Amino acid sequence: MAIAEAAYQQIFSGLCDRIDLLARELPHLSLGQLCTGVDDIRRTAAAYDIDPVAQLARGLETALARAGGHGMAIAWLDVMRDAAASGRMDRVASEAYLASLSIRLAH
Repeated sequence: MAIAEAAYQQIFSGLCDRIDLLARELPHLSLGQLCTGVDDIRRTAAAYDIDPVAQLARGLETALARAGGHGMAIAWLDVMRDAAASGRMDRVASEAYLASLSIRLAH
């Protein structure tokens, strides 16, 4: 059991690192580069059933497609980072993080 837990900790840590990199590089990324990075994160999260991160990444992909720019992406990335750092994988956590994002975007 400890090996599986350690492996998941590595996956969560890797997701955090990738999200941090996107956030740090955001001003220098083209929309296509950002979309590719978010898609990679979404696919990894989905492959390991990390629902909160996968749902947020999917939502960010949709928002980027609708907006045609990445002005609001930092709010999404911040919440994705929180979700990845939490280590939670359940649907209840997904709903909580999506609600948190909704509040952030409303202000």
